[in-house]
Amino acid sequence: MAISELHKALHLPHACWVNQKLPKTFFKRNFDLTLTERKLLDDFSIIQQMEILASVNVETANIPAYVDEVVTYEEINILAIQTTNEQFDRQKHKIIELVQKYIPNPMLVMIYDNQQMVLNVTEKRINNNDVTKRVIEKLYTTVNLQLPINDPKNQAFIESLAFEKANKLNLQNYYQHFIQCFIGLQTAQINGTFVARPYQRSKEDALLLEEIEALKETIYALENQAKKETQVSEMVQLNTKIQEHRNKIQELKTKLSN
Repeated sequence: MAISELHKALHLPHACWVNQKLPKTFFKRNFDLTLTERKLLDDFSIIQQMEILASVNVETANIPAYVDEVVTYEEINILAIQTTNEQFDRQKHKIIELVQKYIPNPMLVMIYDNQQMVLNVTEKRINNNDVTKRVIEKLYTTVNLQLPINDPKNQAFIESLAFEKANKLNLQNYYQHFIQCFIGLQTAQINGTFVARPYQRSKEDALLLEEIEALKETIYALENQAKKETQVSEMVQLNTKIQEHRNKIQELKTKLSN
């Protein structure tokens, strides 16, 4: 169900779809894996199968490559990885980090079981010490998307990924369209409405989202501190700080909505 949902959502040209199994041995033979990464691959309950669903490049999609001294967009891979219900939440981020770390191409990665899926895109730059490797700059991962997708925000997000809606000036622009959609979904969790904004505005929204999360963590720490505080004056100061941070969060949420 997850693969058919993604197939329908992306609406890629027929030539892009390759549906090629990606064996676990690919990672074991080609990369110097850590012990933890090997265990991740060896456990069938964590990774049941991996498949390259599609490859988007100049030949398959008629979108020019983009290469400079920092990034390279010559082919975008769509990768699907099946896991189990029991391991989904526990391992989804580790699986994403594993494949995004070792496969240099920009990728849209789907982790799924028989009930839900998450999608991920990742910004990478060329490793200055080894041009065959990439450095992960930023990961964007969706919330759990229940299957079939009925939630209006999630549905709008999935529909926004469609090939015909993307900027296809070059493969970097095409991939940045995915990033815009992912940030739009993150923003929708706060303001309730999904909007895929221009790339630069989306990046600004991402910084606001990061600031909101940092403030929430600070509030949590201050609340725990306040529970243990016995001095009334200290409690008042802590509660004042908490309220200031809450007010700041509201300001940031207003900026996200404008």
